[in-house]
Amino acid sequence: MIESDAPRKGAPADVTDPLLGRVLNERFRILETLGAGGMGRVYKAMQAPLDRLVALKVLNPQYSGEGKDPGFQKRFFLEASVTAKLRHPNTVTVIDYGKTEDGIYYIAMEYLEGLTLSQLLTQEGPLPWDRALSIAQQVARSLREAHKVGLIHRDLKPANVMVLNQETDHDVVKVLDFGLVKSFLGDANMKEDTTLTQAGVILGSPQYMAPEQARNIADPRSDVYSLGVVLYQILMGRPPFQAAQSIDVIVKHINDPPPSFHTIWPDHGVPPEVETLVMKCLAKRPVDRYASMDAVLQGMRAAASASGVSGVFSSPRTGLNTVGSGPHSGPHTGPHALVGSGPNTVALDISVDEQSAPQKKSGKGLGIALFGGCVLLGIAAAAVFVLRSTQAPPPVVQTSPRPVPVARAPVDEIPLEREPSTAPATPPPAAPKPVRFQVVSDPPGAEVTVNGTVRGTTPMEFEQPPDGSGLASVVVSLALDGYQPVSKNYADNAGKTVAVSMKLTRIKKQGPKPKAPGSAYKDDPYQ
Repeated sequence: MIESDAPRKGAPADVTDPLLGRVLNERFRILETLGAGGMGRVYKAMQAPLDRLVALKVLNPQYSGEGKDPGFQKRFFLEASVTAKLRHPNTVTVIDYGKTEDGIYYIAMEYLEGLTLSQLLTQEGPLPWDRALSIAQQVARSLREAHKVGLIHRDLKPANVMVLNQETDHDVVKVLDFGLVKSFLGDANMKEDTTLTQAGVILGSPQYMAPEQARNIADPRSDVYSLGVVLYQILMGRPPFQAAQSIDVIVKHINDPPPSFHTIWPDHGVPPEVETLVMKCLAKRPVDRYASMDAVLQGMRAAASASGVSGVFSSPRTGLNTVGSGPHSGPHTGPHALVGSGPNTVALDISVDEQSAPQKKSGKGLGIALFGGCVLLGIAAAAVFVLRSTQAPPPVVQTSPRPVPVARAPVDEIPLEREPSTAPATPPPAAPKPVRFQVVSDPPGAEVTVNGTVRGTTPMEFEQPPDGSGLASVVVSLALDGYQPVSKNYADNAGKTVAVSMKLTRIKKQGPKPKAPGSAYKDDPYQ
């Protein structure tokens, strides 16, 4: 699935991987490892009898077998079955999926050559805004098809977006990894089984997940939020929220407004209409975001048009392959140190294909012809002016100023018509607003007790009315099997939101702990 453009340096074969060289179900001969993630590994394989290269995703053995983790197995085949139903050219194509006799689960997908968006941003840093919109709109089109059939991606991030190399020199995007896909239309065959998730487990990648996903709530607008985070990173070189711990990133998504572009990069040069588009995608409440991917695409067109660019969604990459190509190329001055290693220069020619036609060199004959044409046009214009001035009746001149007061009259009259005849009584003072407490724990799933009453499990939120002094005081206690309980006092003014973040400490058990069998597979649910 993922194939870097960087040349391989003759890395030795992984002799510890028993799947290398094996043929699965007499069809897929595994050639080499392409990558690893939380659910398993991705291999480069050859499909027989077509001799076609494919990307083979194999479920991690620790989730295979009876009684080990049926939730992961179900999610694995859910990803295969639902992705196979998607046909959009910006979505990765699933070729086959199945299980071997000895319990190996696999999905065969089209083999893509190119870079993940994450790798591209590491190499080149922030991209020009027209190219960023071109990439983002292709992602939006892929997700639009998924939403129309009732599916939410829930794990959109740069590592799950491929940017392919094409002869036409356009960015061609493929959306990958529907491993956390969820149905929201209520289809009995597609709806996510409750056994697929454990209580308190948050699904998604913290840097890119919508605030409501902290409570395992998602709808198509959650993907809109994640697309906004991705677009923010493409333009600024980093996601809006960063922290050392995942729980702190989640709290920032819930409470903190995204930093303005000027805060991250004072000389960014991104049009304000594009920044407004991104910030609308990043609204905390789903109702304040774009309602659908169709609305996002319309917002992109409007932002591009307002910024003086048309055809942004079909233009080729401009001045980005070679440093110094184009009249506006030069050193890259963005916040590149924030995105990791990679070259610190990139061409800055962000012109689109709205170029005027080249002009031919004019000779004397052409100059005379143009001069004569201008004289004739001047004479004709003067004649028209004289005729119109002599024929224009006086009433037209007298009534020309009237449209101004006529146009304003309805606006001034509206409040007068709605104004009540009698003055309203003085409204009573508003009651003090309750204080909202948002409780997050590491790990999640802890039981929350508020002032001695069990209120639920983390992550959760509740409201506490203030007392006569305007303060809301609570005692929040967390308890989770295998961890030390923790309790803290909180008090704040009316109408505020308080983030309660607690880290639980695991209870050390006596005696030696048996070692788990070694595994060469990487297990990172956030990759």
